[in-house]
Amino acid sequence: MNVNGRRTTSIDDVPADILSTEILIMLPAKCIGRCKIVSKQWLSLVAAQNFRLMHCRRMSTSYNQMFLSIGIYESSVFPVTFEQSDSFSKTQIPLSSTVSSSGVRVLTSFDGLVCLSFRGTHKLILWNPLTRVTKFISSTQSRGRFKQKSDVVRLYASPSNEYMLLHAKRRNGMMTLYKYSSRLDSWRKMGFIDERKYHNYKMSWSNGTFFQGVVYFTIKVHAIGEGNYLYGFHVDSDQFKSKPFPTTSHDDGEGSLVLVRKALHMFVAHDFPFWSLDLWRMDGDNWTKIWVRQSIVPQSLFSHTITYIVSTDRFLVVSKSGCVNELDITKNGEECYYPVFLGSRLQGAVYTETLMSGDF
Repeated sequence: MNVNGRRTTSIDDVPADILSTEILIMLPAKCIGRCKIVSKQWLSLVAAQNFRLMHCRRMSTSYNQMFLSIGIYESSVFPVTFEQSDSFSKTQIPLSSTVSSSGVRVLTSFDGLVCLSFRGTHKLILWNPLTRVTKFISSTQSRGRFKQKSDVVRLYASPSNEYMLLHAKRRNGMMTLYKYSSRLDSWRKMGFIDERKYHNYKMSWSNGTFFQGVVYFTIKVHAIGEGNYLYGFHVDSDQFKSKPFPTTSHDDGEGSLVLVRKALHMFVAHDFPFWSLDLWRMDGDNWTKIWVRQSIVPQSLFSHTITYIVSTDRFLVVSKSGCVNELDITKNGEECYYPVFLGSRLQGAVYTETLMSGDF
């Protein structure tokens, strides 16, 4: 462009690869939507699957985590930095015209996508709270029907960056594993663990934790002589493999997995009813204990989800009854564990705002 005989540079002169990989990629997900109306070129860039994937990966390592609260009458989004939150920072969001807040429960989240289930019909839904796009994924063959206390699920990405949902369901004393493909919009039955003790009703499975191509599950077998186990579902081979569980002297321990700074960690609660809590880090095939706290967790870990918050370097502990507490392992005594949000019949989850749709 020439202005008064001098050559100037505008945004239109920036090469498309520089524009997408060094400029647009830096914007928050909410701003990307506005970029679509700038020009046809920008619309084409931000609508590309590769751009959305790169943007998602960048957002997942940044400070834009949000807390999704689904109550009886409304669903809302808060910043996870609760001490900086007020009534003006809460954003109310509708699920969809056919979904009521009181009729769903939050199961798992990944890459900005949230998996919900209907309380009455047990059907599963995939939902992006930012774009408000929903997709019903249950089939007519009763696949994709979730039952509380019997089933576990986990969203993850395949080696080809396809979004998948792993669903382990227990019916009539047997566990069966299914995998949902977002690209094919279909379910497939998978192989499972053969040992009988992992199928009976005297056990508790955690929801899965996806890390470096493996979906990890902690398993608590409630039987004499049994204890805690860790299994990993390898997404490249679709096979379960046994993993070492932290070595403790407590038979009543329970484990809850959490990702911290690109490393897999596990909180282990023990000494019921006055729970104590240890934090372990996985180093290869071994576990290293890095933190201990006496008398902290009031309930079983299997009734909570624990998420590491990047921006505060703390952990958010969300109970199924609707209470949200923060755990700060840099503090001592009672100061390290405190309530930040109290809800009534609330469903909560931490997620990252992205543009991903899971090929909806």
